Amino acid sequence: MKFANQVNDLIVRFIRLDELNAEAEMLVMERVYPMDFRAYEYEKRELWIDVLEDDLRAMHKAGFVHRDLRCPSDMVGQPFDNILLTAKGFRLIDVGISALRSQVGERLFDRFVAQELKELAEFSIFVLSR
Repeated sequence: MKFANQVNDLIVRFIRLDELNAEAEMLVMERVYPMDFRAYEYEKRELWIDVLEDDLRAMHKAGFVHRDLRCPSDMVGQPFDNILLTAKGFRLIDVGISALRSQVGERLFDRFVAQELKELAEFSIFVLSR
């Protein structure tokens, strides 16, 4: 998360790690205020999608992949609950399975990026068809 925060503002900001007790820690992140993208005209949503794609590609180029744009089908909630629209545009939360190129190697990283770009295309359809 710290790595991603140095690239751009796509991932919510890491603030600190607090220790709750001897057995548990809590990740403290910036507070985001989600907005409903359906309240905005199609052209504005298209622009936000373009910015999201640019920011995501910048993350990939820097060596970071989120890996969880689309939530698994067995999870409760909407398929794209990890992508929130805020006053700053789309933001990503839940970096629990994210990966760095330097840690997973080029081959696996490229597979993760390909999957993420596929999920981004699905998200674009999801947003623009509402």
